[in-house]
Amino acid sequence: MAFQVTIEPDGRRFEALADETLLEAARRNGLDLPHECGWGHCGSCKVTVVDGQTDLLFPAAPALTPRDQKLNRTIACQAMACSDLIIKLAPGVPQPPVIAPRRQEAELIAVEELAPEIRRFTFRPEGGADFLPGQYAILHLGERLRRAYSMCNLPDGETLQVISKRYPGGAGSNALADLSPGDRLTLEAPFGTCTLKARPGRKIFIAGGTGISPILSLVRQAARDRIDFAASVDIVYCARRVADLAAGDELEGAAADVRGAVYTRCVEEETTLPGHATGRALDVLSSLSYDPAATEFYVAGPPVMVNAVKSHLKGAGVAITRIHYDSFG
Repeated sequence: MAFQVTIEPDGRRFEALADETLLEAARRNGLDLPHECGWGHCGSCKVTVVDGQTDLLFPAAPALTPRDQKLNRTIACQAMACSDLIIKLAPGVPQPPVIAPRRQEAELIAVEELAPEIRRFTFRPEGGADFLPGQYAILHLGERLRRAYSMCNLPDGETLQVISKRYPGGAGSNALADLSPGDRLTLEAPFGTCTLKARPGRKIFIAGGTGISPILSLVRQAARDRIDFAASVDIVYCARRVADLAAGDELEGAAADVRGAVYTRCVEEETTLPGHATGRALDVLSSLSYDPAATEFYVAGPPVMVNAVKSHLKGAGVAITRIHYDSFG
């Protein structure tokens, strides 16, 4: 089933299928609607539904507020048409992304065990893989089942790799874990603005759990490009147990090639292991010295950890423009 979507006030039209979001449908028809994150967090793709009905793929999207509901606003990256629509774009259209996202069919070509229930999946998308370190892909894992995963590899033009932990009862993580090499799926990529700012200055990278994925890609970029930040760099990887520090050796190896970098492993449960800090991300962050006005932070991990770090940094006087983060869970 297909519906006609009309954009006010210029009258542009595109066709939307019942099983695709408005953002996907517009892109399929050659229109690039305003967007940024692609996952319902930023609100850049908000539109007002002037006429017609929509359904949300992700009803609990953080970008939607009670006021949006009263004003009949929705987000194009999650809204699907249930009828013909008339929509109005929000004012202040953001700049288009550096690399325009596209929908691709991809083949899973490798699966690696990294830690208990943590695996790295390598996909080969048709038409190549084009992304920036720190960005993520949205994987279509079943009917109305889509999940965002950050890439951990450097762009090679052919493949993208993601790291995922299988959680009991987790629909997305279990669907991904059940895939085998040779299986195919649909993905959309790239999304996200947690990309490396190569300008000089103090840098602190913090990864929690499978949040190592984008941090690993960013640190690899800094090592590959031999970026000299002309200041100290801290790279922190936190997990509950040592066994959960998936790809930690790879991150340590990349960190060794970044000038001025200090790599710290941090675990919560094992408290007497040499070479490991004890506690959580906030404990390590609190022990570091930095100028709030001259330090940039890159943070990725579970939402609870990322939100706690953001709140701590805000209290320390760090501007939100200096905090680059990914938060999935």
